[in-house]
Amino acid sequence: MNKRLIYAFIIIGLAIIVMLFNSDKSVDVNLLVKKIEMLKSLVFLAFMAIGVAVGVLVK
Repeated sequence: MNKRLIYAFIIIGLAIIVMLFNSDKSVDVNLLVKKIEMLKSLVFLAFMAIGVAVGVLVK
């Protein structure tokens, strides 16, 4: 395994730890047309997925 893959696994592990500690709290998410209530861990996951999509498209 190269260093980039190891760094990616470390970042994924840290993100999972953050999501586990925030899984019992909910947060209000303001969209353009509506306000929804979601678990904080799902909001983190959604923003990470958007970041991955942007990173793939930029590359």
